[in-house]
Amino acid sequence: MITKTFQKLYIGGEWVSARGDGAEAVHDRWTGDELADVAIATAEDAHSAVDAAVQAFGSGLPVHKRVKILHAVAALVATSSEAFALSISRETGKPITAARTEVDRAVGTLTYAAEEAARLPGETVPIDATSSGESMIAFTIPEARGVVAAITPFNFPLNLVIHKVGPALAAGCPVVLKPSDKAPIVAGMLVQAFHDAGLPAGWLNLVTGPPELIVAEWQRDDRVKVLTFTGSARIGWALKSASPRKLHILELGSNAAMYVDKDADIDRAVADSVAGGYSNSGQACVSLQRIFVHKTVADDFSFKLAATVKELPAGDPTLPETVVGPLITAQAADRVSTWIAQAVAEGATVLAGGTEMNGVIAPTVMTAVQSDSPLLCEEVFGPVVTIVHVESAEEAIERINESVYGLNTSIYTSDLAAAFSFSRRIQSGTVLVNIPPSFRADHMPYGGVKESGQGREGVKYAVAEMLLEKLVIIRA
Repeated sequence: MITKTFQKLYIGGEWVSARGDGAEAVHDRWTGDELADVAIATAEDAHSAVDAAVQAFGSGLPVHKRVKILHAVAALVATSSEAFALSISRETGKPITAARTEVDRAVGTLTYAAEEAARLPGETVPIDATSSGESMIAFTIPEARGVVAAITPFNFPLNLVIHKVGPALAAGCPVVLKPSDKAPIVAGMLVQAFHDAGLPAGWLNLVTGPPELIVAEWQRDDRVKVLTFTGSARIGWALKSASPRKLHILELGSNAAMYVDKDADIDRAVADSVAGGYSNSGQACVSLQRIFVHKTVADDFSFKLAATVKELPAGDPTLPETVVGPLITAQAADRVSTWIAQAVAEGATVLAGGTEMNGVIAPTVMTAVQSDSPLLCEEVFGPVVTIVHVESAEEAIERINESVYGLNTSIYTSDLAAAFSFSRRIQSGTVLVNIPPSFRADHMPYGGVKESGQGREGVKYAVAEMLLEKLVIIRA
């Protein structure tokens, strides 16, 4: 029996009621049970959150306190790991095993943030390298840019929140947070952990409700210096165009690709394709979507992949063996089903899956898909992988680079020269060799090119984005 709760806004170190009377119900994605009512903020509430953040920024937060608090929150999340995992699974339909993995990663991300807070960058500058700089000493001081507005998605509702909040606090930037309206409860649990860890008032503020109202308020407010967003390309670039003077860190969409060369380890490529394409039900911007396979090994690869995918457990996300659960909404499942049916009508073949029941898309493998199909051109965000036969690595590179996206891309080969050539020529933020494109370590630089965004996450790199370098020059 789930006890329904009410989640308020968190502004200025306190849980407060929204100025309006509205609330939005959040339901268990699998059972439909009502989990909580969540406050719907007004524009005035969003403005008040910035007021609190600005006041906190003016008071400052010493580095040693940032380090202590971030370590303390990591410990609190670790202690309550199962509660966090259950919340993630209930809100989003993420299989419980994947939810537990997300919590483990989140603890690591918080720890990285604490470590980076303790080693903020600064350097001496050899100003006397020019004659005019004789008898002078110069050095840089890292300074926080100011208030950070963080807008986060549903698919990793804990770890992706931490990827924005953790680096911001490590850099000394207070945060106003707008989590996905599809997964606000776990964000509230994290905010409570920061409260319990002793984070001073105003340094983290949680505002839930309509994004078009809340984010628009933050866009207009010149006191918000950084806007960090993970989500669709359409929304991300619209945010930037509406507030061009702010620094934007945009982690946007993709249709991640892999090339399997003629000399690849086929069994490894198949196993990694399963992990890369179906984990989290394909709902990740680096989920494997397009597999280009050299024609000489395409039949073998396709047979083995389809046979493996047909055996993947799908359905109830509370079962530890489940790999593919329901998509985040019924509308999302309908969209993916429509794309599959459209591809079949145009001549595509379904090698595995292709069906939908109760919001669960059966793990799907497609082939003979038209090059202009949404399954190849758009971001599917579901458990669907398409195999494309190619004549050569040259053709694979050309086809992969045709995409408007460029986030993570993989090649499977035993030829080191081929791997280097592929890495140089692919238009992608990250190239992985014999590793699926879904791979992400939370401390690595992470981000895309083209429509996949701008700026870099990964704790150290996100901290750098949120800092300014002040140069100090002293005449001896």
